[in-house]
Amino acid sequence: MNFGILGEAKIAREHVVPAILSAGHKVTHVGRRIPGQVALPKIYGNAIETDYETLINDPSVDAIYNPLPNHLHVPYSIEALKVGKHVLCEKPVALNLDELSQLENAAKHSKAFFYEAFMVRSHPQWHWLKNLDIGKYQSSHFIFSYPQQPLGNVRNLIKYGGGPLFDIGCYAILSGCILFEGEPEVLYAVAVKSEEYEIEKQVDATLRWPNGETLSLTVSANAALCQAFTVLGSNGWAKLNVPVNPPETTYAYWSNGGLEKGTKVEFPACNHYQLMVEEFVSQSESGHDSDFLFSRIITKAINDIQKIAGLTI
Repeated sequence: MNFGILGEAKIAREHVVPAILSAGHKVTHVGRRIPGQVALPKIYGNAIETDYETLINDPSVDAIYNPLPNHLHVPYSIEALKVGKHVLCEKPVALNLDELSQLENAAKHSKAFFYEAFMVRSHPQWHWLKNLDIGKYQSSHFIFSYPQQPLGNVRNLIKYGGGPLFDIGCYAILSGCILFEGEPEVLYAVAVKSEEYEIEKQVDATLRWPNGETLSLTVSANAALCQAFTVLGSNGWAKLNVPVNPPETTYAYWSNGGLEKGTKVEFPACNHYQLMVEEFVSQSESGHDSDFLFSRIITKAINDIQKIAGLTI
């Protein structure tokens, strides 16, 4: 499959483009806001450099990868779907439900496939956790934080959909979507505003799913780098060491009860970005329908958290 890349984002050159190539596909085009201003990194090889619109309309491109800033996910994904391009789009796909509805409508009227690029869904540790028998799920706890980003970073700009709630809070809510059934209600949310930027620097929230399971999350863009996920069941517990960005070989621990470390589980070495690309291509080529269920749950939950915490929507 021939891929065109919108923009020259760090996640593209460091993770997704190598994954596309490792999966046996080609990156034939790179779209840039100002083509030719700065040389493309070597990872793009002989890819043709052009602007966004020309890339999207090039008939030789089969699929678009969209890692542009969050506020550009929906408009450029819609453009690509309208001309029959499959779309692999970075998370979070939309900033509100109105945007998401526009995207869903475009996908419905296109023969192309849309997929939100949550690579964690492809990692074996989440499949293992989903199938682990620890009784009835009761509660879960998700922490993801990273140090403050420098001035000018798009994650610090609210007009671009910045802030840790959009950036990494989506992973926390996704964890609940993977394990629990239905749509959650936001019970509690509080935000601490950044002293230097217009975004929030930390959000804490609690969500409850229809069968009573809860998710407590902490996401921060101004703290030590940390990731952790724990789920408690009626007959045991489980912990993922690094739930979102695990190293090639990673571990989990689980127990049917007790205060010891629990049983260690080592997962086979893998690249979950490559697994995601392979899944995306397979579903695109098989004519699979686009599924926005998790996207809708995550977008609504983020907007509800924003309202309760007093954040700008």
